[in-house]
Amino acid sequence: MNATLVFVHGRSQQFKDPDEIKRNWLAGLASGLVKADLETGSVVDGTAVAFPFYANLLYGITKDLARDPLELESMTDNLDDAAPLHPYMPQDVGVLERQLLHDMRVSAEASGMVPIEGPATVVAGRIELESVRERVLAWGVTRHVLAALSRHTRVDQEIISAYLRDVAVYLTKARGSVLDVVKAAIPPDGGPIVLVSHSLGTVVACDLLADENLCRRTKLWVTAGSPLGLEAVCKNLETPGPRNIDVDWLTTYDVSDIVALGHPLQKRDWGGVENVQVDNGDEPHSIERYLGHPEVAQRIGAALAGA
Repeated sequence: MNATLVFVHGRSQQFKDPDEIKRNWLAGLASGLVKADLETGSVVDGTAVAFPFYANLLYGITKDLARDPLELESMTDNLDDAAPLHPYMPQDVGVLERQLLHDMRVSAEASGMVPIEGPATVVAGRIELESVRERVLAWGVTRHVLAALSRHTRVDQEIISAYLRDVAVYLTKARGSVLDVVKAAIPPDGGPIVLVSHSLGTVVACDLLADENLCRRTKLWVTAGSPLGLEAVCKNLETPGPRNIDVDWLTTYDVSDIVALGHPLQKRDWGGVENVQVDNGDEPHSIERYLGHPEVAQRIGAALAGA
């Protein structure tokens, strides 16, 4: 039975044309197949493609949260107090935003991308970052971390902040509704699927694979520009991780992709994940460039042809 290619998109796609987004993904894949010396027609043109579109739903859930009465206890005039990055978000969203930011800081520091700024302690002659598990990042620390990440990655602080909000909203408020949309788009015939996910979509796909039936049907899972290397993401998955996911899994990352901090994943207990480092040039988070890498495209093409 032929496999269905399932694309799971990331954040910030609201109000876009899903057919156009799908065409762009397929164009990126076709480019990679050409570089890998594979026939694009037999792989792309002859493959059923499912493109579940949840962007407008996630946007609506976030907008509705902002309309709810503000939780006054989440507001503060003291820059040393913990508070949501977005004052219109509920407290649980704000806590997770800051946990994610903390983990991004730790990963960036470990990779040498961002020097330590803000509070830290010295233990046995070694610098230790303050643990967010004991104390959520205060505003003073938050400003330092956002500024450092923005400066060293050339990504605007507002974009980083919006990314943190959307991941936190999915993990705390929107998971069930988003998964319903994605599952409904996958053919229920029990046939094989090749699952390709990007950015926040990799978190959605990881939750999707908690379904044993879908996990069994998945012949290959590709994660591109994924935040699954962040502890706060792992601990808030449908089935908390890191964990051994019983699928053929390839994760691809660009060291300049701020969303993919925490890669490579082999040092974590993710089982047999295979890491592919790529260079996406001046668009490190671009899904078209990830799919256009010959090694990534070849693996997808082989999985589709072998299904």
